[in-house]
Amino acid sequence: MRIAVSSSTFRRPLASGELTQLEWVERCASLLGVDGVVADAAGFPRTDGEYVAQLRKIAIDLGVVPFGIDGGSLFDASCSDGARETALALARGFGAAVLRTVLPPPGDVPPATFAEAVRVAKAFARAAKTANVTAIVRSAPGTLGADAASVKHFVKDVDSAWLRACPGVLEELGARDRVPAFAASADDRAPDVADRAERRWVILDATPGGDPWDRAADAITALRRADAERLLARA
Repeated sequence: MRIAVSSSTFRRPLASGELTQLEWVERCASLLGVDGVVADAAGFPRTDGEYVAQLRKIAIDLGVVPFGIDGGSLFDASCSDGARETALALARGFGAAVLRTVLPPPGDVPPATFAEAVRVAKAFARAAKTANVTAIVRSAPGTLGADAASVKHFVKDVDSAWLRACPGVLEELGARDRVPAFAASADDRAPDVADRAERRWVILDATPGGDPWDRAADAITALRRADAERLLARA
């Protein structure tokens, strides 16, 4: 199991200026010992290539994989083409393997919203292929992808190898489903996460309450221990 910490866990200190994005990457390496990071597109103070390359270099220098970018709801009709292009440019410049998004809310006419989101996602998947970035869809309450089954339905309709699901690590999936990463939180039982994730990536997302560094550190320690115990049990 490889663990990437999402900057959503540190949204408050990042938004207030208490913590810079560069400091966040440095502390993820030195304090948390993570394998990778997933940076929120909304949290970039600058989106020019020079800054994004600097952020990537710091991560690489510290032995941290710049695993992904969180792009928000990129398939929502209210999302501009410019926002989608910026998210892809950030992912490309950061060297991200994945660009994570959530589906839009159902709207007044859910079938029409679904059809429009599929249309947008098809075009986005073609752009993602050109950028060599896999778009992944996270399940989220109140959206067209409220659970793993609905996300799977959406991904199947888009029918692109450049669009995959990013379900919660404990959600039900089929044995043949290709999942580049799972989403998890500090509230998930570490042994269950380790058993499910095996050799795949786990993106650790925010959980309310307490100091975010302490919460993330405790969760990562528990996940490392559970993964080690899993491997020993199979030896």
